[in-house]
Amino acid sequence: MAALQSVESPRELVERMFNDLPARDPDAFVALFAPDAVFEIPFTIPGLPTRLEGREAIREHLAQRWSGLSGIEVHGSYPQVYDTGDPEVLLVENEVDMTLPGAERARVRTSVNVVRVRGGKIVLFRDYMDTARFARRAMS
Repeated sequence: MAALQSVESPRELVERMFNDLPARDPDAFVALFAPDAVFEIPFTIPGLPTRLEGREAIREHLAQRWSGLSGIEVHGSYPQVYDTGDPEVLLVENEVDMTLPGAERARVRTSVNVVRVRGGKIVLFRDYMDTARFARRAMS
């Protein structure tokens, strides 16, 4: 008799993804995404995309975005995950324990996210983060 394989729930997948964020590893992050996933960033800064389609496009964007955050130290991520009426969709309020350039270490609410999980993979990640605020802080 074959051993039963444990299947990760959408909530467990999302919690793991956010808890692993401090590593800023784009390969590990997108491994949780479906090949045709969509990543939306409604409040981005001029010159950056508001929508990425496909796991590889998401990986390339995050690798570039995260490499530019060298002045920001991330000590931990603390997601608060909420269920919705749709079993595939979760809302996440994320707080990050971080040190920004020229600032004291602080726990900051960085984003609210809408995440859709289907078939054990993320098919939609909508990132409501004030990217301009963090870009200004990282460059100061």
